Amino acid sequence: MKKISLFILSISLLASCTDFDIDDLGFKLVPIDSYVAFANTGGAITPIVRNVSESSAIQNLRIECPAGSLSDITVTYSFSGSAVFGTDFTVTTPGGTASATGGTIVIKRNKTPGGLADFDFVNLGIDPITDGVVDGNKTLTITLVSAINANGKEFVVGRGVEGATIYLKEAVINISDVD
Repeated sequence: MKKISLFILSISLLASCTDFDIDDLGFKLVPIDSYVAFANTGGAITPIVRNVSESSAIQNLRIECPAGSLSDITVTYSFSGSAVFGTDFTVTTPGGTASATGGTIVIKRNKTPGGLADFDFVNLGIDPITDGVVDGNKTLTITLVSAINANGKEFVVGRGVEGATIYLKEAVINISDVD
């Protein structure tokens, strides 16, 4: 009789259990896509603005994919502003290309010693040119346009939510004339 009573008690306890999940507690989980964006110091999402002179050293702009990728990511970017490629600045693009309108750069897949995917990034080098001409200050805006890995997965460009402000998609470099 004791076993039957214990069995009935166990069944009644199990039957009275309710399945709770995070939504029942008032939390709404929204999945965040992997993204590619310019990195900013201290994890801030403020606009990236660099003030340099024509005689400055290469300015490295870090482009990152914090979630990592299963293969290399090709990032396409564009140039705008008054600075002219080849006259006012050149670009260092590891694994990529550059032209007057923009180019591509490759974020190599990083592996930890254990073989797991890890934080992936690359530095886009902007090298101002001293041209010997008094031509005033220039502005260069670099905009990340798209990102796709070797497996065909597209990444969101910039940080933010669709329909809201997208951060870290652009970097502005103000180049002051030294001539």
